[in-house]
Amino acid sequence: MSARPNIVIIIADDLRADALENPLVHTPHLDALRADGVTFAQNYAANPVCAPSRMANFTGLYPQVNGHRSLYQLLRPHEENLFRILKDNGYETVMAGKNDLMTTPSLRASFRRRLAGPQSVQLKLMRQRLYSLPLRRKWRLLALAFRLFVVERKSFSSLFGDEHLKEFADVLPAEGSPYPRGHRLHHSFYFGKAEPASPAAQMDPLIFESAVRWLDSSPRQPFCLYIAASLPHTPYQVEEPYFSMVDRAAVADPIPAQLDDKPHFMRELYARYDLAQLTPEDLRELRATYYGMVTKLDEQVGRVVTALKAQGLYDDSLILFLSDHGDYVGDYGLVEKWPTGFQDNLLRVPLIVKYPANAHAGQRVDGFTQSLDLFPTILEQAGVQTPYTHFGQSLTSLMEGTAPREAVYAVGGYDPREPQAFETGIQSGDDPLMGHYFEKLKLQQDDPATVARVAMIRTREWKLVIRSAGKEELYDLKNDPQELSNLIDAPALREIQFNLRERLLYWYLRSSDNPHWEHERSI
Repeated sequence: MSARPNIVIIIADDLRADALENPLVHTPHLDALRADGVTFAQNYAANPVCAPSRMANFTGLYPQVNGHRSLYQLLRPHEENLFRILKDNGYETVMAGKNDLMTTPSLRASFRRRLAGPQSVQLKLMRQRLYSLPLRRKWRLLALAFRLFVVERKSFSSLFGDEHLKEFADVLPAEGSPYPRGHRLHHSFYFGKAEPASPAAQMDPLIFESAVRWLDSSPRQPFCLYIAASLPHTPYQVEEPYFSMVDRAAVADPIPAQLDDKPHFMRELYARYDLAQLTPEDLRELRATYYGMVTKLDEQVGRVVTALKAQGLYDDSLILFLSDHGDYVGDYGLVEKWPTGFQDNLLRVPLIVKYPANAHAGQRVDGFTQSLDLFPTILEQAGVQTPYTHFGQSLTSLMEGTAPREAVYAVGGYDPREPQAFETGIQSGDDPLMGHYFEKLKLQQDDPATVARVAMIRTREWKLVIRSAGKEELYDLKNDPQELSNLIDAPALREIQFNLRERLLYWYLRSSDNPHWEHERSI
């Protein structure tokens, strides 16, 4: 290539890899992208939660390196990241969608422009409802909104559990469970069919529309467009026609809830969410709705591809599609995810790379990769040299014969000495924005061992999960790919377990930190 490629990165939220391998799920646009690109079929996230996973992906560092194991310790301006490096090397960096990645100062240093995000939908719907209020009430809310969001520069998420949210109760779009307390679906994260005017229906179309409009404006090149979708994140909710696309009777049963030998967080979630009440029909309904959400996401991806082709940009662009992590979606009787859950349905995620000039089109790579490998891959394709060191491996080199990874790794969880890392802020199940997450956060506070620090090694045949507290795990993946039978206490496997622990120790030693790239001495 004589010119540096434009780069488009689309990251899904909670999309497990097997959803794109299921013939029930209609994804023609992603299928076409796979045909023009490379499918990395054994790709793994470094963490089962959104923010730590994303920070790993865009720094090339595992989450423990700089303490990025929670939703709160986001990237700061002094920390290198892919977008900052591209911007400093002449790329027009643009972001659309949710953050879950950087502090505000870091965002400003890394992106030249921000397009629509989740708050755009909230504000749009609030404005619509505000018009119908009495004048005095309207002015009071406007004054409060100006103080909170303009003067104090707060976000909606920073107000979780804040008394000020009650002031907005009559203009906030209702987002709580549609099922009353005591109903078997109340804690299932299943919200069902969405109304066309709801935030669930409008969120991603607005995000992707802003990206399409920007592409239609003939942007300055080279550019890096980063689109962070909200789909198919819980709650499980989508509008027609996606809601009815999947035949419920055709949906396979999830992995059964056999939890006696599992870490106790799984049993606690199962009990606190009353998930034993869910029927097989409920679980198929939940999963079919999730699949509909995936199809809706696929259509949004298609809009971006269409816009790139209309501008003559598609062929020579580097396009990457991936997800931050997966979702239980009924497997093991559970829903959503957990900071210390390390099953493949949470960590194995899609990764599709469409190279410029459609190089390597249609290839499938079955060697191990990790999502943080996109960091050196993108810089290599952009022709950017940096002294910054990291743990990613070039995906391109892997296809061209470099020895593949022999194992993949992940970390998660927090220590009791780290109150700053625990999820907090939702004081009641009646919180107008995030009340359906109340029991999840309360469990962490009531029983910190459920989120105690964890590390995992996964090879082709084995998976070992070690924990600072609670039941550890060992699975024979060759004979038990669904991770049903925990063999951690099997005497005959002591040597295998020892060898895996030793490999994990040496990996942790090598990846424990990352010195700043400057080589200087002042003493």
